[in-house]
Amino acid sequence: MTDEFSGTVEIATSPEATWAVIEDPLALGRALPDCESITPDGSGGLNVVVAIKQMFMTVRVDLHVTYHDLDRPHHLRLELTGQPRGIGGALRLSVPIDIAPIATGARVDYRGTLELEGTLTSFRKQVREGLHVQVDRLVRNVEREAAAGPGA
Repeated sequence: MTDEFSGTVEIATSPEATWAVIEDPLALGRALPDCESITPDGSGGLNVVVAIKQMFMTVRVDLHVTYHDLDRPHHLRLELTGQPRGIGGALRLSVPIDIAPIATGARVDYRGTLELEGTLTSFRKQVREGLHVQVDRLVRNVEREAAAGPGA
C-alpha cells in the first residue's frame, strides 16, 4: 500500500545551517525523533534504529537511509527502507525535501511516498497519522540543532 504526504514548515535557521545538521550523523541522530542509534554505513548512507512508542508498546524499526539528488543546501531526496522488529513486513519512504531561504530563516517543503508491506499494512492508519507528527518534530529538532551550532 502506498500513501503520499506533503507539508511545509518555516524555521528560524538558514538553509546552510539546516543542511549542516542533515549531513552530520551525530546532530541528525539528536534531531531524529525516537532515534536509538545512528551509524554511518561507510558508503554515504546511515543505519538507524528508531523506537516508536504506540500506546502500550514500543516498536523498534531498523532503517537504512540514503541521500539522493543532492543540491546543497537547497534540495535532497531521502530514501529510507526498513523492517520493524517482531512484526512482519517492510517499509519504504521516499522524501524529496526543498529548503528555501526566507527573511526569517528557511522554508522546508517536503512531499513523499510511503509504501508498507506485509503485516505493517494493518497499521496503515496509525503509520500515516504518525508520519506527519514525526516529520514536523524532525524539522523542529533540526532547527534546534542548527541554532545550537556545530558540535553542540
